[in-house]
Amino acid sequence: MFKYLIVLVFILHIPVSIADSLATFPKNIDKMLLVKQSVIPGNDVVLPDDTPLFLQETVKMYNWINNGKGTKLNIFVPKNKLNEYKKHGPYSDGITAVAIYEDQDIIFVTEHIAGQPLYGTYNRQGKDLSNSHPSFKTDICYQCHEGYSDICTNGTCAVPIIDIFKNKIK
Repeated sequence: MFKYLIVLVFILHIPVSIADSLATFPKNIDKMLLVKQSVIPGNDVVLPDDTPLFLQETVKMYNWINNGKGTKLNIFVPKNKLNEYKKHGPYSDGITAVAIYEDQDIIFVTEHIAGQPLYGTYNRQGKDLSNSHPSFKTDICYQCHEGYSDICTNGTCAVPIIDIFKNKIK
């Protein structure tokens, strides 16, 4: 119990200008379950008018990736977290979800400790990328994941971007 209290106090005192990844790099992605597939459209794609604000902001934030051509997005969850993920938590300690921008091998990690989410951005080799682009900074992760409570619950967000195009493409 004391261990969790110390971690919670640490998390609550994280400065707003966080830069380094706080979540642990997952060394076992190949053993995780693929739970969702989506896309980040290229910067030339016009989103439908009824696109939720969270998705608009996500696309605007990341559509520069892959030279503005867009990228596939795959989301993986450890097997032991699948039921927690389906219910959006609460989450037990450890890696919760891993989102990979496949065309550039950019890995976004959500981990929970003492019920609180931690975020990180890495490449496939485990190099911390959180300082390589403003959109990868950890404080940006917190800003979105906490700011869009209609879509983001307990540190994870849902509604794949690809879903907004399903009934619009003929």
